[in-house]
Amino acid sequence: MSRINQIVTLARQSGSLVRFDRHHRSRHKYFMICELIIGTLTILASTAVMIAFMLITIRLVRRAEANYSGHRPGIWQFFQTLSSAVVLILLANTLCVWLWAVLFYFLGVFPSLEEAVYFSMVSFSTVGYGDVVVEKGWRVLSGFVAVNGLLAFGVFTAVLIEIIRGLSDRYIPRH
Repeated sequence: MSRINQIVTLARQSGSLVRFDRHHRSRHKYFMICELIIGTLTILASTAVMIAFMLITIRLVRRAEANYSGHRPGIWQFFQTLSSAVVLILLANTLCVWLWAVLFYFLGVFPSLEEAVYFSMVSFSTVGYGDVVVEKGWRVLSGFVAVNGLLAFGVFTAVLIEIIRGLSDRYIPRH
């Protein structure tokens, strides 16, 4: 059995990891390091999803701009382009939430996929209702979800602002 499987098994069995004998303390430190590694890798995977969707969104907007390069776009083209960008961004955020939910479910942190999705969505959006929480042994990993959500919302806010700025410059020139 690999070290990660042993740690996951230990976390499932003990849940809280609060015993403080010397042997258990070293397991707890090792478990926390594994949480940090798993969280970092998941954020990297989520970032790859964000970058892919950001590039798709930018390409979509540039293609739309090319269609009306000789004239100002109408309100319908403005709305259609911006709506398409928003849908793609929502899809990217949804995939990131599902990535975390599947991870939590796979690790056995939550008994149902619905609970894992709910926790991931609430944490990703940084709302954090507190009605569904992780066991003490998984708190470090759950913090990564909020960090990932903040990063995603920051990146996608910047993308939307740039798209709106570019479209509004064409739609309402600054003469």
